[in-house]
Amino acid sequence: MDMKPLIWNLAWSYNEKQYKNNLERLKEYDEGVYNDVMNSNPKSWCRAFYKIDGKCCEDVENNTVESFNNSIGKAREKPVMPMLETIRRLEMTRISLRKAIANSHPGKFTTYVQKFLDEEHEDAAKCTIWPCTSGKFEVKISGQSERVDMTLKKCTCCKWDICGIPCQHAYGVILKNNLNPDDYVSDWFLTSRLRETYNEAMIPQRGSNYWARGDVALVTQPPEPLQLGRKKKDKKQKRKKGINESPSKKKSKKNKKNNKDKEIGSPSQTKPKRIMHCKKCGQGGHNSRSCAKRAKRVSHSTPTVLCSFILVLMTVVLL
Repeated sequence: MDMKPLIWNLAWSYNEKQYKNNLERLKEYDEGVYNDVMNSNPKSWCRAFYKIDGKCCEDVENNTVESFNNSIGKAREKPVMPMLETIRRLEMTRISLRKAIANSHPGKFTTYVQKFLDEEHEDAAKCTIWPCTSGKFEVKISGQSERVDMTLKKCTCCKWDICGIPCQHAYGVILKNNLNPDDYVSDWFLTSRLRETYNEAMIPQRGSNYWARGDVALVTQPPEPLQLGRKKKDKKQKRKKGINESPSKKKSKKNKKNNKDKEIGSPSQTKPKRIMHCKKCGQGGHNSRSCAKRAKRVSHSTPTVLCSFILVLMTVVLL
């Protein structure tokens, strides 16, 4: 058995009982597929959980969108304005063709209703019917019984409620009692409604030479997208030095003149400078290299080193 029909049957379930039975068949087929289907929340795309609000739409696919995308395939390869103009002309022609078909249809309802009832005719002819009061009937097909209310146009299988067209149970009642099926079809499928849908078509447009033009350009350059990460500094922007840092060597004449004109009592001149301290003696004003104690120690140790060198040299000569 193929997996695809099992999933489609699950989507086409009209009531919760059918939904559970089809879900059980899918689980028996493959438990991995069953888990994937359950993760996709099947109640959001199954007919059994549709809101019955009189819209009479049983679609579980996006065929309308796919049909539109297929019709504009070549137009999408063009630039923006030619693409929009091509799509407009395609839709204008399509609406005109649909309007001609709707005006030429002689029936009270659309051809979809007749196709729907033709598919239900085989099962409807096999049903067993037990009448009740107030337009209610008990209908049995293939060992399963359902309750049909011809007055409220409802059936416990929920197919009639969702589709707006009599299901096989209701159609069986219509055939057994020689009723007119057109009296039990929703008004949404009337041919007059179809003609109203395509009554107002798109108006043909003149060429681009006649279009209104303003001061603002019709097509502008899009703004640059924001880049992630740390922003890079401009090469022209130099880092500002701190208060304690020495000024740069290159100064303009104007800055030198301004520095000379500063008063002696300004904060920048009165601030004390850092004093260097020696590691040897701990006194300020010099470092360990220029320390007097280090120079004195080196001068005292020089004769001792010289005498040691002379002794070593005499020993080598005597040997």
